[in-house]
Amino acid sequence: MDHQSLNHRSLEIELTTKCTLFCPGCPRTYRKKLGHHTPWNSGHVDKQVILNTLDDPYFHSVRFVGSYGDAIYHPSFIEVMDKACNVDKRILLHTNGTYRKKEFWQELSKLPWDRIPRKRIFNFSVDGLSDTNHIYRKGADWDWIMTAVDILASAKQRPKLVWQFLVFPYNKHQVEEAKSMYKSLGFDSFEYSKSLRKY
Repeated sequence: MDHQSLNHRSLEIELTTKCTLFCPGCPRTYRKKLGHHTPWNSGHVDKQVILNTLDDPYFHSVRFVGSYGDAIYHPSFIEVMDKACNVDKRILLHTNGTYRKKEFWQELSKLPWDRIPRKRIFNFSVDGLSDTNHIYRKGADWDWIMTAVDILASAKQRPKLVWQFLVFPYNKHQVEEAKSMYKSLGFDSFEYSKSLRKY
């Protein structure tokens, strides 16, 4: 995300604590290994609270993040995104993009994403290619992710699709290859940064 866009009128929302991955750097994973039994699966943000927040004129930008969960697993995610597509705000979404069926992405692709061009940004966190992404993003599935990207990229009205790539020692040799192929996969841009996370 462009950090210059963050200001006091920006809001981050974590829709859910549900996630299908087991990333080593996530507190869900490493705290469990340390013997802490924190109940991370504490549920989902109430749908009406989210819809009301999207209506609030104070906020110019809303970012759906996933520090402990992944927004796509909120049971009302598509309804929330439909609302988000129809408000005059910058909407950013971060996801690992794994284990949602084709039908989910097809329904999502029918939303009016480009009603406000370039203000609808869908970030896929994919740290490597098919042979390395799962090393840190444990449980991630390349084919499921590419299916999601392909469906969204083929939509008549589409969000901006961003490939966000965390660089680890085991995938740094793939950065140039990923930069050369992101457009052919359906992404609009490619962003990468060095990770300080343990893997």
